[in-house]
Amino acid sequence: MDLRTLRYFVAVVDEGGMTQAAHALFVSQPSLSLAMRRLEDELGVRLFDRSGRRAVPTADGARLVGLARQVIAEADGARERVRQVTALEVGRLVVATSTTLAVHPLTPLVAALRGRYPGLEVHVRDGSTAAGALGLVRSGEAELGVVDVMPPDPGWGRCDLGTEEIVLVASPEFAAGLAEPVARARVADLDLGVIPADLDPASAAATAVAAMAGRVRAQCAHRAMLWELVRDGTVATFAGRDTARAVMPWAALRSLDPPLWRDAHLVWREEALSPAGAALVELARGRDEPLGGR
Repeated sequence: MDLRTLRYFVAVVDEGGMTQAAHALFVSQPSLSLAMRRLEDELGVRLFDRSGRRAVPTADGARLVGLARQVIAEADGARERVRQVTALEVGRLVVATSTTLAVHPLTPLVAALRGRYPGLEVHVRDGSTAAGALGLVRSGEAELGVVDVMPPDPGWGRCDLGTEEIVLVASPEFAAGLAEPVARARVADLDLGVIPADLDPASAAATAVAAMAGRVRAQCAHRAMLWELVRDGTVATFAGRDTARAVMPWAALRSLDPPLWRDAHLVWREEALSPAGAALVELARGRDEPLGGR
């Protein structure tokens, strides 16, 4: 028994006979009659009373027709769902990122994807560090990752998202006595606040930040708390320039001397991407301008 045979069976019931159903289905009447007899043989019951001019369902046929309609409706619904997912009318995409890359460059990418495909759901998982984000992709919990450290193992796809300058972020009052740019050696004398999880030893930029942070006066688990400490002038901190502009528009930003940059990459396992994952990669590759740059 297959879906086509069930459609034939329902058509015979609805049309009231083999000849009428054959016309509606655009098949020959002998082929349709043969398909119905094979269905009866497979089920071991008689589905139609053929004693008159019409094919009237038997009691067994009447019981089957309700089930057949349900199966056909569910199959049609599944087919439509697949079509919608393929066409990106609906769907769900999970992206993992290290925390420091969530605002930039991931946010503009997600905004562009949702702008083009408003039916998509995008779930962003916090991997905390690059290794954590890569682990989520490796395990299949996320389809793509945004990281500043390339995975050490083979079998990854990659799209470079550009570079972002790491700057010193402070309140205007705190920064009043600081040069532009500020020498890295001078940073060692400043009261600083950090998120310990951001000091990822696998990241070259994070390692450079850790080396400069000689006077850490606040270690915060919560980013919002650190930003408030920076706002009131208690400490300064480090952030990507674009990230700082987005979330701390009140802050004074100072470049470092020599300057510090970090790369960002969109990565995925080299198996087939979902339609939503492929769309995000296409957007990242097709942007007119990089998401950051020297």
